[in-house]
Amino acid sequence: MTTKDPSEQLSAMFSAINEQYAAAKVRESKRREQGELFNIFNILKLQSNEVRLHSALLAELLCPNGSHGASSLFLKAFLKVIGEDEDYIKAPVAEKITERYIGKKTKTEGGIIDIIIEDGNHAIIIENKIYAPDQENQLVRYYNYGKKKFPNGFKLLYLTLHGDDASDYSLGGKGIQPQNISYANEIIDWLEQCYELAKDRDNAKTIINQYNELVKELTGKDMDKQYIERLKEIILDKEDNQKAVGEILKMQDELMDEIIERNIWQPLKEYAESKGMKYGEDDNSSWIYKQEWKYYGVLIDYDKGWYVGISWYNEPNRASKLYLKDQKELSCLKEKPTREIPDWPYGWEYLDTCDWSYNNIDKIIEGKVFNEIKSKFEEILSEIEERNLRMP
Repeated sequence: MTTKDPSEQLSAMFSAINEQYAAAKVRESKRREQGELFNIFNILKLQSNEVRLHSALLAELLCPNGSHGASSLFLKAFLKVIGEDEDYIKAPVAEKITERYIGKKTKTEGGIIDIIIEDGNHAIIIENKIYAPDQENQLVRYYNYGKKKFPNGFKLLYLTLHGDDASDYSLGGKGIQPQNISYANEIIDWLEQCYELAKDRDNAKTIINQYNELVKELTGKDMDKQYIERLKEIILDKEDNQKAVGEILKMQDELMDEIIERNIWQPLKEYAESKGMKYGEDDNSSWIYKQEWKYYGVLIDYDKGWYVGISWYNEPNRASKLYLKDQKELSCLKEKPTREIPDWPYGWEYLDTCDWSYNNIDKIIEGKVFNEIKSKFEEILSEIEERNLRMP
């Protein structure tokens, strides 16, 4: 009995996978031709905008007086999805649902709540995190607000793409335990219920459907189901295939790092050198800067998503002090500088191709992430030159 060469087995498996990948791309092309990929939120580049899109749209759907015309149906469905009685919040609800100011920010109180649905007796407080980092004691402050204002009961929800835990930085070590919910599970489930509940409200159904498609895209749940099933069949068909995939999974972080190095960091270094600029790397970050820029440069980084802005690359303590006198907001960056976070004196923003993870690996390999970074860098540089700004 002859044993098949492992490399031949692996090659055969990848060949079968490539065939299915090509077929999936053909189906995607047909969907595009038929307009099925048309999405107003992608067109307007609002994919990662927590305030203008995600919080605003979720709040509108949750509001019984919302323009969707479905009264409390969507709110009741949401309450059940998070494990509450559908009458936990009763109409009428308070008008100010998004961006509620709850007082001057201190260690234990104040700030701005992303979404709050309340009827005077009970409240649902939602901290919405697409890509933005946690703030110091953020959930402590919101918890204290809920405890003070709603003695009959409130729910503090921490909403992220994949149900991540809040950081100790936000929880403040106070033993607070918000309920984690995710776009990938609870929100998609709820949006699909909303679509059915909307019935003959065509405008509402269209918006809900397009938003649901966007959420699936952001959470990696937009993959071709036929493609996924065929991949599973190929991998699970042979024991050797399962073992091979197991070995690949052991290397996934190393492989991802190498893919990012080859398709983002190395092209960025070559691009910077072609422009006569300096380039540096540090862990998950890189900087591009001119020789005369002593402290600040254009920073490209990824945490929960890819982001670009102007930050220090040299002597961070001194650079932070420079912030107070060198704050110069750039109009080409969506997120503006604040005194609370002195690392970004000119501003920053998440890229449209935000998620750096395996969900967007094709966009990384195809050069879309690099091209978006390069385009944003050129915008930043152009504005600096046009305004004749002095970079410290």
